[in-house]
Amino acid sequence: MRLVEGESSGMKSGWLKLGLAVLVVLTPTLAAGQSCTTQAKLNGLVRSSLADAALALALDVKADNVAKLKSEAIEEYAASFSAATALIDRTAAKIGGDTLQVTQLYLLDARNRKSADQGDADFSCPLADSTAETDFSISGLPPGMYAFVMVEANGSNAWLVSMLLRQDAGHWKLAGLYPHPRKAEGHDGLWYWTKAREAAKANQLWSAWLLYGEADQLLRPANFVGTTNLDKLHSEQRAATPPELADGIGMENPLVLKGASGAQIRLTSVSSEGSEDGSRLNLVLHYVPDAALAGGPQAMAQNAAAGGALLNAHKELRDGFDGVIVIADVKGQSPFVTEQKIDEIH
Repeated sequence: MRLVEGESSGMKSGWLKLGLAVLVVLTPTLAAGQSCTTQAKLNGLVRSSLADAALALALDVKADNVAKLKSEAIEEYAASFSAATALIDRTAAKIGGDTLQVTQLYLLDARNRKSADQGDADFSCPLADSTAETDFSISGLPPGMYAFVMVEANGSNAWLVSMLLRQDAGHWKLAGLYPHPRKAEGHDGLWYWTKAREAAKANQLWSAWLLYGEADQLLRPANFVGTTNLDKLHSEQRAATPPELADGIGMENPLVLKGASGAQIRLTSVSSEGSEDGSRLNLVLHYVPDAALAGGPQAMAQNAAAGGALLNAHKELRDGFDGVIVIADVKGQSPFVTEQKIDEIH
């Protein structure tokens, strides 16, 4: 499926409206429980109508048409649309000059789920003529006929606009929006995967672990989607996990490092994040300071000490990252966030 902005698959068939109205009838017979149909196995009318709906919604995102998208959302999603509004605004600013192209469609049949089921709705989607598959695990999904669609924005900013849709009275409505950049520091997820492998081979485990994580962020369509390739990436990342991270880190089991002054630094999260314009890649650290931070020079110095503790313990991280975003998490207080260039932290 390669429906590009400016085209309409509905123009190719006078049966477009019929395709929407009889979607359930035209799809292959599905066994009881949750099931998935990939675009290669979709009836032509269903595939065309779904692609048209996906492209129309993505064009509304591109145009920052929040009011229209809210009116085209399912009731549960529209009732709390503030987070979606922020996503739409941010994404529109990035893809306003890009060309949109529908690239992937999945039909997810959850009509047999129980209304009160808050467990995961799991879908396995084997790809045609391949041993690969795409899997979905969506928590608390209400009963219904859903579709997961992927629309690529190609231009100065490479972005992916993924959406979860649900059929409502013969129409596809927005049930979830998951846009994100496809590149960081000018490189895509496959590039970071290659660099992670190189770092792992050189026994630079901290760099490898973070680069694998960045590759995952760029390649994954949404946090509830898995693929055979991503499973392979995770397997490689696990093999390259630094010993200090083997049991994970968090609020209950922080990674304790010694700062330049001798004070203990308790890190609760280490990751990477591309800058808003996609031109830089930053380290992102969360830590728990010893006392509440009120801001000002002292708080900035503590954040810098947290960044310095990690960079001095693992000097390889000074290469490949532009800056360090440090977030001090204090219970009952807003996080205190600073951002510094790598070479500013000692």
